Amino acid sequence: MTPTEAVRFVRHVGRLWPQQRLEDGTPDAWYAAALKDINPDDAAEAVDRLVKLHPFTSLAEIVSEVRRIREERIARHPVPTPPAELADNAHAYKARLAASIERLANGAHIPRAAIATGTGAPPTPEYTQARGADRDPLRVAANQVPCPWQPCRAAVGQSCVNAAGRRLPGAPAHEGRLVDAGLAEWRDVNGVRRAVLLGATP
Repeated sequence: MTPTEAVRFVRHVGRLWPQQRLEDGTPDAWYAAALKDINPDDAAEAVDRLVKLHPFTSLAEIVSEVRRIREERIARHPVPTPPAELADNAHAYKARLAASIERLANGAHIPRAAIATGTGAPPTPEYTQARGADRDPLRVAANQVPCPWQPCRAAVGQSCVNAAGRRLPGAPAHEGRLVDAGLAEWRDVNGVRRAVLLGATP
């Protein structure tokens, strides 16, 4: 969002919440604090949701709602598998993965063929062997580093397990492992330290 877009956005907030006090300096303050890193369309969608729920709002609530919107977009679609030729290049693999996550978070359409294979063509036998049976690109990338969570401590190439020794349901890896692999970063989410996928955050 640009400074000019921030001014328009704060005016929009003022129209949605006419009872809320906004100062002349609010656009500049909000822009410096967070809006400079937020897509204006995401911000507009966030306040359109929030106005139905709250008589007032805050910048923190808007940022949290934007993050929720972006995470929902990612959750609706499988993360596209990077091309097979990147399987032996961890840096390029992670970079392509992060770019795909950001595209999903931004609402970009990704063809179903690309979601299935990354290139629209079946993976090579060498690529299949290198990745094993696991088809989750996030898990494959996370498995390039050991898991730091003490009850798990999965080695490189091994998937994370829970305290009962079972594979994690609904998560590619423990949060600390995603961070160590360069796939996520620690963020304060509603007062709780969480690992948020790169590209998912505004």
